[in-house]
Amino acid sequence: MNIKHILAITTLFLILFSACSKDEPEVTPFDHLGQATIDDDLLREYLETHFYTPPTGNDNFGILDTIENGETPLINQVITKDIEYGDVDYKIYLLKNTPIGVGEAPLLIDSAYVNYKGQLLNATIFDSNDSYFWANLYGGVIPGWSYALPSYNEGVNTSQIGLPISFNQTGKGVFFLPSGLAYRESARSLIPASSPLIFHIEMAMVKRNDPDRDGILAVYEDLNNDLIVKNDDTDGDETPDFIDFDDDGDKLSTVYEDADPNNDGNPNDALDTDGDNTPNYLDNDDDGDGILTADENSDPNLDGNPDDAKDTDGDDIPDYLDAN
Repeated sequence: MNIKHILAITTLFLILFSACSKDEPEVTPFDHLGQATIDDDLLREYLETHFYTPPTGNDNFGILDTIENGETPLINQVITKDIEYGDVDYKIYLLKNTPIGVGEAPLLIDSAYVNYKGQLLNATIFDSNDSYFWANLYGGVIPGWSYALPSYNEGVNTSQIGLPISFNQTGKGVFFLPSGLAYRESARSLIPASSPLIFHIEMAMVKRNDPDRDGILAVYEDLNNDLIVKNDDTDGDETPDFIDFDDDGDKLSTVYEDADPNNDGNPNDALDTDGDNTPNYLDNDDDGDGILTADENSDPNLDGNPDDAKDTDGDDIPDYLDAN
């Protein structure tokens, strides 16, 4: 085959390839903002036209039904929670029963022992749980659960040895989610794409977690007590304290700064060497001598453990804890 034939074949291939490429459909990004508006309209219409009968006796879940005889619409009973997720503003609607639970509520990073039932706006039941299970709110459930479950409180564990697990005074209710906080534009089994969802929930028990394993439960790393741990960042390194192994940025791991001497997960007994009411694990100048802990050879081998810290005067008090 001569060079002319090769060039001709190559040119033909490029033309055909170019033509095929032009025929490929363009992929339009999904309009999550627009869908959020559609979902909210659907949810509000549902809440305006349906009412709720709370559970009685040993029932775990109440009943949702269409208003026909002047029943109180759900829209007059729910509370609204505004959520920003993926740069889109969403609304979730929460209905709490009375009592709403007598114990603690989970944070976004805790685990919850729950029972639930899920349904579509057309009343189709797409999922239900026959017994309690642990739901990890930090990455183990759909986003809407992470934001909704902290609104419900745990009950009282009345279980006895040898008998099935049991609770009373659990937190029960229903929450209503836009698709953007559920499965978004993806279909799942009985759930069509872009479907708002309804969940009946029973909150039995809460387990406090320690995601960064620094010995401090994340509930105690909510320094401003707003129940949102993601905005607590002591050293300003854009890593929230609850997942930061070095909360104050002094190059020492929090676990080595006597943040919890009695090992109960609560830093209310944390060491405060300089007595400035800022515990060492949140203080970048532990001894208050005006020199940052990170600049006092507190960890020469850079492993986060100050067991090799410099002690200039040999008094068995490392420099970073010695103001003299």
